[in-house]
Amino acid sequence: MAEAVVSFAVETIGNLLIEEAKFLHGVSDQVEQLQLELDQLRSFLRDADAKQQQHEEETVKVWISQARDLAYAAEDLLESYAFKVASRRGRDMRSIVKNCVCILNKCYAGRKIGKEIQTLKAKISDLTKRFHEYGIRAKMERDGGTSSLEQQLRRTYSRVIEDDFVGLKDDVGLIVEKLVMEDEIHRHLRVVSISGMGGLGKTTLAQKVYNHPRVKRYFDICTWVCVSQKWQKEDMLQQILFSLIPERRKEILKWRDEELVRQLFQILQSKKYFLVLDDIWSIEAWECIKQAFPIKKDGSKILLTTRNKDVAVQIDPNGFHHQPRLLTEDECWELLKMKALRERFEGDMQKLEILGKEMVKYCGGLPLGVIVLGGTLATKKSLNEWEVVHKNIKAHLGRGKNLIEEQGNVHKILALSYNDLPQKLKPCFLYLGKFDEDSDIDAETLYQLWIAEGMISVKDRIGEESMMDVAERYLGELVQRCMVEGIDPETPSILRSLSSCRLHDLMRDLSLLKATEENFLLSISYGDGFDDDTTNNSSLSHLLQVYRLVIRLPKESVPKYVPLEKRITRHLRSLSLLVLDDYEGRLPRTMKSQFNRFKMLRVLSIEGLCPSEPVDDTRKDFFNETIDHLRLPKAIGKLIHLRYLSLRRSLFVCLPSSIGNLQHLQTLDLRGVVLKIPNVLSKMRQLRHLYLSENHLAPGRLVNIMFCKLRLNRLNKLETLENFCIPFCHIKDVSKLKNLRALSAKIHMDYGDPTEIIGYMSNLEHLRRTSLSIISKEDSTTMNEKLSLVVGECLSCCNLQRLKVMGSFGNLPRYEDHFCRRLTTLELKMSKITEDPMKTLEIFPNLQKLSFFWDSFVGTEMRCTASGFRQLRSLYLGHLSNLEQWWIDDGAMPNLLDLTIAQCRKLEMIPNGLRSISTLQQLKVMLMPREFEDRIRAVDGREGADFHKISHIPSVII
Repeated sequence: MAEAVVSFAVETIGNLLIEEAKFLHGVSDQVEQLQLELDQLRSFLRDADAKQQQHEEETVKVWISQARDLAYAAEDLLESYAFKVASRRGRDMRSIVKNCVCILNKCYAGRKIGKEIQTLKAKISDLTKRFHEYGIRAKMERDGGTSSLEQQLRRTYSRVIEDDFVGLKDDVGLIVEKLVMEDEIHRHLRVVSISGMGGLGKTTLAQKVYNHPRVKRYFDICTWVCVSQKWQKEDMLQQILFSLIPERRKEILKWRDEELVRQLFQILQSKKYFLVLDDIWSIEAWECIKQAFPIKKDGSKILLTTRNKDVAVQIDPNGFHHQPRLLTEDECWELLKMKALRERFEGDMQKLEILGKEMVKYCGGLPLGVIVLGGTLATKKSLNEWEVVHKNIKAHLGRGKNLIEEQGNVHKILALSYNDLPQKLKPCFLYLGKFDEDSDIDAETLYQLWIAEGMISVKDRIGEESMMDVAERYLGELVQRCMVEGIDPETPSILRSLSSCRLHDLMRDLSLLKATEENFLLSISYGDGFDDDTTNNSSLSHLLQVYRLVIRLPKESVPKYVPLEKRITRHLRSLSLLVLDDYEGRLPRTMKSQFNRFKMLRVLSIEGLCPSEPVDDTRKDFFNETIDHLRLPKAIGKLIHLRYLSLRRSLFVCLPSSIGNLQHLQTLDLRGVVLKIPNVLSKMRQLRHLYLSENHLAPGRLVNIMFCKLRLNRLNKLETLENFCIPFCHIKDVSKLKNLRALSAKIHMDYGDPTEIIGYMSNLEHLRRTSLSIISKEDSTTMNEKLSLVVGECLSCCNLQRLKVMGSFGNLPRYEDHFCRRLTTLELKMSKITEDPMKTLEIFPNLQKLSFFWDSFVGTEMRCTASGFRQLRSLYLGHLSNLEQWWIDDGAMPNLLDLTIAQCRKLEMIPNGLRSISTLQQLKVMLMPREFEDRIRAVDGREGADFHKISHIPSVII
């Protein structure tokens, strides 16, 4: 991994020599010599790393660590010098006197940095010499050659959806029988458990059971909650209630524990329920929530997965406890073929099979080990490459060892895949350890963080690609190697190939373990003291250098002081302060006072920090009382290396004007916060991704008084602009953003006219992603007519992809020749459409998601014709109080996956046409009359009148 760090440093120094040449004048020759020394050192590191991995050479390990630290030091030294000279230049040229002082300062600084460069060069040269004398060989790559990484990255990857379930189909059948059998014994059975070591496939098996058609038909309610090690009672109960009554989400968030338990108990009391508790580690997690689950003899069941069988037995000693078996060697080989031989393999298949079966022996029948090994082999296209992997497995695991001899050996097969990664992908994988366990990692955010950290090489760009495109291919490579699970977006035709990703628990453990070994990243949690994810509590005090630090603060008691010593903070390149579950408190005092210490910081995230009291913008004294502790420290303007700044889900009433000094900032994320933003963003010429506050539209809010109108016209490199708002931004600035790729705008009709922004969306052909939200709260004839015209313009905007409209506007226009062909998502609220909207909307060729909320349609009848909605994936009908009849003709909606019907209380029955939609995977029916629900139920073998219409749907939730 040190090779990657040194490569980053060499590339960064090269970029500085090009971009900041005038600020390195006088020392450029020395900088070039330093770059050559680092490049020479890099050429030794691959062999050194391999030797250290195979033989665990402690001496080599120390040298590799020194090489990494020297590379960081060189990068920090030169960037600091160049950026400081650049920042002085503008200030100090104002007068002759200041100009003279500036020249003297530059001369002094030049001599000083010259000496520091010479010192660094000597250390690097000495280290290179030691590598050579030790017998470590240099691997010099010819200029102009195409590296294996570049070859691998010159493909576009998308998630391959496969059924990797091998050998355990009988287990699924057995567990399903235990859940749905009607005899007296099974009716009294309450808990079914799946237990076993990590990577055994417990969650996959539970998912197969959960989505089994017999299970979906047997139970009235099915719900799933992931518990994990760091569970919280409130969070678990909220997750379950969100799935059962999603329309009451805002209420659920306000309920305390007692109310959460009461509400859940009340819902389940009259239902036959099926609850899955995935990845439960302790009996305490169950004890905290069990009061919410009625003890009944109606066949309700609880399925849990755990690594500790004793937990399952303690929850219910009389339950059915199942432990999946390990795969046989033949099954392992079948699974390996599915993962490793996705493409045609040219070579001796008989020899390949012999090698493959030999390698899977080392996996000991563990599915995760086979899958990860298969991901490694999927990148090998010859028999010789398979032989190299086979040789490395034997060297890595040792003679006669396999994964089952001890739990700790699980990491060894996973570490083999990590070691096989191209050097540039290793830090990208280690970086994933900073995210929470069992969390979905937003791909766009991840790409921006990788770029800010310098982990994405500009040399890997092809043609007109952006750095985000290159980062996407990096993630695609990790997904292809099965080290990361990729998650497809809802609308893949307009978004990137992956919307998010996640790590298996064991892969996250590996990431954190390797990150700690490499001194790459430290993740700690603050409870009764630091509770480190990877090391013991005393480890922080003994660390000499930390480059990336993640601090998680609990909801209950964020400390006033966080003990970060100067020797720790001075090397920090990334700091994430993540408050769990939206803590209501202030930024710890030490964090404010230590801001000026973080001089080398590239990434700063302060997320989830809210005030200890709700924002009361009706009080005149609110501003004066809160401004001091809700102001971001002015010292943030000194973090001149900052590339990424996120204040997501945090509240800072004021941003200091010094934020304009962050001229190298690439991403500024202010989503979900109410802020006064000084009009200095135009100074940030490197800004590529700007996410403005979501809350500045609400009339009467404090921010409307405090908000400055922002100028964005000079942000020539801006690619993403989210939550653009006319009252607070200059509309004409949009036309000057020539590199803009994603634009999201919110327009409140009381504050502005969306016509101009719609025009820009139509004319900016380089836009890849567009979204527009229009809000009109005034229900008058004049406003409704105005909104109707605006909606017509939106539906004819050639570039618009997502449209949300809240407000009454009558009926949809019918001039179909001008309809937007790129529209994929449409959400309507309180629109009060009287004519059937389906006859208009079904002709949109790319509409994939359609939602009707709160009397958006007030007519009584609706029809979907045979030729309509060819691409629709998701349809939501909610709170349509007048809807009585709905027809679906055969052939309509041929690609529908998800359908929700909620509180359409006059709707008489499910449409007959649902029977012909073979693609439908899930039907949710919520808050509907009992008579409607009974028509689609199957109780004790007796089917309701409409059950045959939905019997083919795998998941039916009522």
